[in-house]
Amino acid sequence: ASLRYLKSRGLDSNDLWKFKFCVSSESRFFRRVIMPSFDSEGSLNYYVSRSLDESKFKYINAKIDKTKIIFNEINIDWSQELTITEGPFDLTKCNKNSTCLLGSEISEASLLFQKIVINKTPVLLALDSDMPEKSQYFARMFSQYDIHVRCLTLGRFKDVGEMSSEEFEKARQQSYVWNRNDLIRTRISTVLSKSCSNLV
Repeated sequence: ASLRYLKSRGLDSNDLWKFKFCVSSESRFFRRVIMPSFDSEGSLNYYVSRSLDESKFKYINAKIDKTKIIFNEINIDWSQELTITEGPFDLTKCNKNSTCLLGSEISEASLLFQKIVINKTPVLLALDSDMPEKSQYFARMFSQYDIHVRCLTLGRFKDVGEMSSEEFEKARQQSYVWNRNDLIRTRISTVLSKSCSNLV
């Protein structure tokens, strides 16, 4: 059932080995697929488990402070542009040098943010399409520390996980360099969109 689920998400055997997907005989992980994360030394530092079925609790994750870990840091080259997504399953469609927020927030106190700033790592933000202002806010945070930021446009997709690897790569090549004018344009667009909705 887990194999069928992962294949339905467009993953092949190479992806299963690359991301080390697994299952567990523990009852709380019944009909769940588990995606582990490893730190820079190769030690397990987090995991995400996803229900194969419609469930009140879609995800059961490791109970540790997410700001203190970097998801699959073992794969990261800090000298190259780092793709950042929201969820771990998005990473299965990304380029190799990528990680995720394990949610929709990042703070200056988080280990991920600090490592990016220390290493002056360029960033490609590939966040979900439902909150465009969020990407702009994060881009401004990074730019204040002189981090080069690009933003990926998802087009008709809700998130990176809905894309194929080829579609993601095409979008990555077409990503734009962020500047402060983008933040102003996004705010104006959001205000106009809300105003139009109120008139309907």
